Amino acid sequence: MKKSYLLGGVVVAVAVSYAAGLMAHGVEVPAGSKKMEYFKNASRMKIKSMNVEGTNAFLEDIVASSDPKAPIACGLFRMDKGKSLTYTYGYDEAKIIIKGEMTINDGTTAVKALPGDVFFFPKGSTINFKSESSGLGFICGQREIDGA
Repeated sequence: MKKSYLLGGVVVAVAVSYAAGLMAHGVEVPAGSKKMEYFKNASRMKIKSMNVEGTNAFLEDIVASSDPKAPIACGLFRMDKGKSLTYTYGYDEAKIIIKGEMTINDGTTAVKALPGDVFFFPKGSTINFKSESSGLGFICGQREIDGA
């Protein structure tokens, strides 16, 4: 009986550690996996700073494929009030705004992005992001995990 409690405790500890890791870092799905990955309340997870001096820009990958021929990484991007971020894409990316607002400008067109708006940024495009308050977007890019 005591062994089953011990085993149960170990299983719970491993599960809690795994779940905590998911919220802290991205998960690379093993090649050939047929298992669905689920991330509850991902839009509330802590998003790390992009470490671009003077900006309040944050990006966190949540999940990515491990296929080297067709990498794809998905996560969250947040832009808070302050200095704008200018970013040149080395990969194709799609973004959907899920909360708040941000202004997105490609040098010819500026759009006040609101929840539900979808954007596509082709490889090589230079985009400026700014927010008067805060905006959160779900991103999906043709790149490896943490390759932004």
